Amino acid sequence: MKRNTQQGNLILKVIKEANRPLTPLEIHQRAATSSPRIGIATTYRHIKALAQQNQVVGVDYPGQPPRYEWADGQDKVHFACRSCDKLFALEDTTADVPPANAPEGFEVQGFEVMLYGTCPKCV
Repeated sequence: MKRNTQQGNLILKVIKEANRPLTPLEIHQRAATSSPRIGIATTYRHIKALAQQNQVVGVDYPGQPPRYEWADGQDKVHFACRSCDKLFALEDTTADVPPANAPEGFEVQGFEVMLYGTCPKCV
């Protein structure tokens, strides 16, 4: 049964409004501006619950902590800044066509495209 709590709603709001995938620490820091008493363990618990409820999804960036973004049902294209290590969600221009064919017997259920470079703040 899904519990509807102020802290859970705040964490989901932070993730939805971020416009980019956030680490748990970034989520916690942003949530703490509205709710200073929220603990990091509480943040992790709510992220886990939101992921189990398919409201948020994890974004993996090799060598970095996991990041989370709102699960809007769309395939994602991300840009990873190699200077500041932030990830940014970009408009998907792939027309929902995977960039490679899956081997015989595999069923593609989604895909992720990752671009690398330097963001405008780091140029």
